[in-house]
Amino acid sequence: MKKLLLFLLLIQFGFTYSQNLNLTNLTVFEGEPYIAINPTNNQNIVVAWMGYVFGSGTALTIKTKKSVDGGQTWSTAVNLPHMSPNFKSADVSIAFDGNGKLFLTYIDYRESPDSGGVYLTKSLNGGTTWSVPVKIIDALSDGAKRPLDRPWLAVSNSGNNVYVTTKPAPWILPPNRPYFISSSNGGTSFNTWRYLDTTNFLVGNVIAASMAVPAITGNTVIAIYPSYLPSQSVFAKFILAKTANGGGTFNYSTVFNSSFSTAASNDSAKLSYRVIINPTNSNHYVFLTIGSLSGVDYDIYMTETFNGGTSWSALMRINDDALNNGKMQDLVWGDFDSNGDLAITWRDRRNGSGPGYARASEIYGAFRASGSSTFTTNFKISSTLETYGNILAESGNDVMSMALRNDTLHTVWGSTRDGSLDIWYSRTKASTGGTTDIKLLNSESLIIKSFPNPFTDDLIVSVNNNTKIDVIEIYSSTGKLILSQKSDAIEIKLSLKYLADGIYQIKIQQGSLISYKKIIKQ
Repeated sequence: MKKLLLFLLLIQFGFTYSQNLNLTNLTVFEGEPYIAINPTNNQNIVVAWMGYVFGSGTALTIKTKKSVDGGQTWSTAVNLPHMSPNFKSADVSIAFDGNGKLFLTYIDYRESPDSGGVYLTKSLNGGTTWSVPVKIIDALSDGAKRPLDRPWLAVSNSGNNVYVTTKPAPWILPPNRPYFISSSNGGTSFNTWRYLDTTNFLVGNVIAASMAVPAITGNTVIAIYPSYLPSQSVFAKFILAKTANGGGTFNYSTVFNSSFSTAASNDSAKLSYRVIINPTNSNHYVFLTIGSLSGVDYDIYMTETFNGGTSWSALMRINDDALNNGKMQDLVWGDFDSNGDLAITWRDRRNGSGPGYARASEIYGAFRASGSSTFTTNFKISSTLETYGNILAESGNDVMSMALRNDTLHTVWGSTRDGSLDIWYSRTKASTGGTTDIKLLNSESLIIKSFPNPFTDDLIVSVNNNTKIDVIEIYSSTGKLILSQKSDAIEIKLSLKYLADGIYQIKIQQGSLISYKKIIKQ
C-alpha cells in the first residue's frame, strides 16, 4: 500500500503541475488573472492576466486594468510589450510595495530558435503606465532546462528588494529544480540565479514541475516547493526554504510529509498551492494546497505555523461539503488582511453533476477572523453555476487570485459561463459572505459568430477575422466530442436536429488559433 501511495504522489507532483504553460498553442481566452491592491490607496486595484490580442500576430499578451474607485469601474486594458515581434507572453504576477509602487513579472519567449526570458516592469502611477521591462533570467541561462514557467514575485515593503522564483518549462523532462533570483536595487538589475533546493532537500529526479511559491516579511523571504527523493526520505513532502540575507544562504525544513493520494475522478485538476504570511505576526505562515487523503476527490487543505516554520499544524480541510462526495475542488488562493483576518478562495464543484474535472463549477470562499481557530461556513463568490467549457482542458487557466482588504474580498477568475474563458471580478463581504458586485472584467469571445442561438435545427457558424476555418468541433457540456468536421471556409452551416436539447461548446481551429463559444439547442 505504501508503494502504491508513493506512486500516486509521484503522479500528482510529477505531471499535473506541468499543465501550466504551453507556448505553442494559441488559444482565444482571457486566463490566469492576478489582483493587487495599493496599500497607500485601497481604491486603487490592478488586475493583470494572460490574454489574446486579436490581429497582433503573436496572440498571447499580458494585459492590465486598473480601478480607482475600489473596483466599481475599470480602465481600458493596457497590453504590455513583447521583447520581440514573434514572442508570446504568459504567467503574470504582480505586487505593490509599501509606497504604492507596482511590480509585475511575466514570461516573454519564442521557440525555434529559443530566446527570451522572465521580465519585470514597474508602474509608478497605479497601473496606468509601465516602465521598459528588465530581464530577470534568460531562457538559455541553464542549458536546455528553459527556466520559463510560472515566475512568482515577492517584494519588500521598501521596494528595494525584489525576489522571483521560477521553474523549467513544462515540456522539460525531470530532473528539474526551482530557481531563485533576487534584486537589491528595486528591480533595476538582478543577481545571478541560483537553485533553490539543495543537498538533503532536493526536489528529486521525478517531479517535472518543481514550482516554488514565495512570500516575504521584513528581511525574511520564504519559499515552499515539493520534493521526492528516496535517498532523502521515503515520503513525498513539501520543503520550506528560508533566508534572511537576500538568498545568500537558506535554512531548510519540512512543511509536511504528504499522505495525499489521487483518484480517477481528479483528472486534469489544477493543483496550485500558495504560502502567505500574517502581517500582524511575522512567524505565522499559512500554506494552502490541494489533495486527497481518501483517494476519492480533491479537497482544499491548509497547514500553518506560528513559530516561523519550526513546527506545523495538522492538515485542515477548508471546503465543508460532504467528505468523499466525489466533488473535486481546485484553484486555491488565500490572503491576510492587515489586521490578521484570513480568507481562502477556490473553484468548487459541489453543485455540479457528477465527479471529476469536467463539471460545472462555482467560486467559493471561507473566512477566519483574526484570533479565531475556526472558519465561517463556506460561501459562494460567483453568481452562477458556470458550465464547464472545453477551453479549460487547454493550457493557461491554472490560477485564480484574490486580495482581502477591510473585510472585503476582491476576487478574479477565468469563467466559462459565456462559452469562452473570460475574466470576472467580484467584491464580497468576507465576514458574512455577501457578494455586492460582480463584473465581466474582460472578454475576447467575439471571434465566433453563431446564429440563431439558441437554435432548433440548423446552426450557421462564422468567424469575424476573415481566416478560413480548418476544423470545427462540437462538445457536450461534459466535454464529450459530438461532431468533428474539416472546413476551408469562413462560414459553415450545420444540421444539428439530432442533438438533444441542452448546452454545447463549439471549438474552431484556424491554424494554431483555437476559439470557443457556447451554444444552446432547444
